[in-house]
Amino acid sequence: GRHSKGHRYDLGSSAFEQYPELFHKEKPDDGEDYIKIYGKKDNDRIYLWTKRKYIKCPNNIDRYKVFVPKANGTGAIGEILSTPVIGLPVIGHTLTFLSIGNFATKEEAEAVLKYVKTKFARALLGTLKVTQDNPKETWLNVPQQDFTSTSDIDWTMSVDKIDKQLFKKYGLKPEEINFINEHITAME
Repeated sequence: GRHSKGHRYDLGSSAFEQYPELFHKEKPDDGEDYIKIYGKKDNDRIYLWTKRKYIKCPNNIDRYKVFVPKANGTGAIGEILSTPVIGLPVIGHTLTFLSIGNFATKEEAEAVLKYVKTKFARALLGTLKVTQDNPKETWLNVPQQDFTSTSDIDWTMSVDKIDKQLFKKYGLKPEEINFINEHITAME
């Protein structure tokens, strides 16, 4: 009875503390299928191993994605996202994080990582984000992009140069660009 009904396989933010017997620092060598989980314990971000069968795996578990903290900052427009990271295949996460994307290649996940760091994406995120909570819905105003090498955006460039490409792609006026540049802190 340590979980809420219907959420038996969801990894709550405190899963590592609640179910210590299910998580391991090292991958056990017992022939079982294990996955790595990204989460927080005692305020540190850590990875622990657990049996795949215990987890309701999202459809991107075996692919590349980007993890962003679900609660972040104050909800101020354009604030910096506390360190998003690339989630490698076979890594899941607790509900402390939100995962973005479902990619075959690491390059696409790296492009997403740059995208969420752009002033453009964070300005649009700020239009729906009013508290520290950063659920999926707050990302609705952030336009989808093609993150492959055939994209109209050159993702190999710096975050700053990607912003310039996005401003051009979406036809932002000089005053809109100035507003974004004045109010939104750069992220490297």
